[in-house]
Amino acid sequence: MDLIYSICENSKNNQHEKSRFIIEYAAKNLYKIKNSELEIINNKPKFKYSDIEFSISHSGCIAAVCFDSSIVGFDIEKIKKRDYIAIAKRMNFQLKENTIEEFYKKWTLYEASYKLQGKVQSFISQVFSDDYMISVVSNKKQDINLNIIFLK
Repeated sequence: MDLIYSICENSKNNQHEKSRFIIEYAAKNLYKIKNSELEIINNKPKFKYSDIEFSISHSGCIAAVCFDSSIVGFDIEKIKKRDYIAIAKRMNFQLKENTIEEFYKKWTLYEASYKLQGKVQSFISQVFSDDYMISVVSNKKQDINLNIIFLK
């Protein structure tokens, strides 16, 4: 499973542009997809002429896309101070340790699961670059090993 990320400006337009750039780069250079045309199926972008699956996320100044051969859901969130206890209550997240890291793990798993649009069979969550939390979920039972690639 490949996770490709890039630094971007903290604006929705730039995050969107960087995400599209990552998708095009991966299609042509990593997966050798000759026609990287996308289509939207069930509100989720997919390659029209390839079985490679991907999920897009961005937060703060990072845009990232996770790619796999099976359906994948991915989320990244910048860890920042906020009233996470109140948000956890509103979202019905059960926090055992009551830490901000635990909250962001639950939040990103929730978002990634939504993007998967199916039953979560395996997942991974981890702190990324000291101040981001990432979660990846798959509809296939597997050990998830992320090959993280920085793209300038």
